[in-house]
Amino acid sequence: MNQQRDIRRTIPRLTAMLAGLTLALTACGGEEEQQAGSEGNTTVTIATSNDAPFSFTNEAGELTGIDGEMMNWIAEKKGWEVEVYVSDFATLIPSIQTGKADIVVDAMYITDVRKEQVNFTDTWYQQGEGMVVPGDSTMTNRDDARGTVIGVQTGTTFIELAESLEPKEIKYFDSQAALLTAVENKQVDVVFTDAAVVAYSLVQNPNDQIKIVDPYEPFFPGLIGAAVPKENTAILEELNSGLAELKATPEYLEILTKYGLTESNAVD
Repeated sequence: MNQQRDIRRTIPRLTAMLAGLTLALTACGGEEEQQAGSEGNTTVTIATSNDAPFSFTNEAGELTGIDGEMMNWIAEKKGWEVEVYVSDFATLIPSIQTGKADIVVDAMYITDVRKEQVNFTDTWYQQGEGMVVPGDSTMTNRDDARGTVIGVQTGTTFIELAESLEPKEIKYFDSQAALLTAVENKQVDVVFTDAAVVAYSLVQNPNDQIKIVDPYEPFFPGLIGAAVPKENTAILEELNSGLAELKATPEYLEILTKYGLTESNAVD
């Protein structure tokens, strides 16, 4: 969070720089105004809440993570320099609406409500909740959890999922770490929690006492995309073309698996 900068006296990065490339001859007429967004050496400011494993900064202050590495790949192809603007998740959309940043890259779900405020790129990947069980469990799908002891984190939407499975008992925990410990100690038969976060946790700290059920169809599926201001259709087109290029390469799946996701999280 210390990387936030006072930018009130600066010109909003991408909008202004691209506008400077636009040749709009309105007085003399003749030529139509060209919309910005072509490839070239341009600095783009990425808004993120610094949330691992999705989009966060490393010790050098560079953007990394699932979404972060995808953004870096696209930026390299487009010849863009990347700067990072860190803010609370709730203020990410306002940050691009007010020119503090150009693009939101932070595992943001594409929703109808958000589409009224910003434009979203094509889907980067999909992710929802994960089903986590002991390493020796024979459960292979959500229906297998019916009538069992289910663990959930207090205050999450996964409580609704647990209740729908008519469990023997629901046990509540204050943190995801406590959830995983409960699975390892077999205090519960299964827990439902954020898939990407628990997958990344297992990449960082492998533990054969627990496992994520895969393949798995989420009860709360989500499509992830990057967000841009409504008026900046040019950068939206560039992001989508770059994303299409990325998806056609092995690097796309490599980025997902590096952070614990699988082929089931990939989208065409």
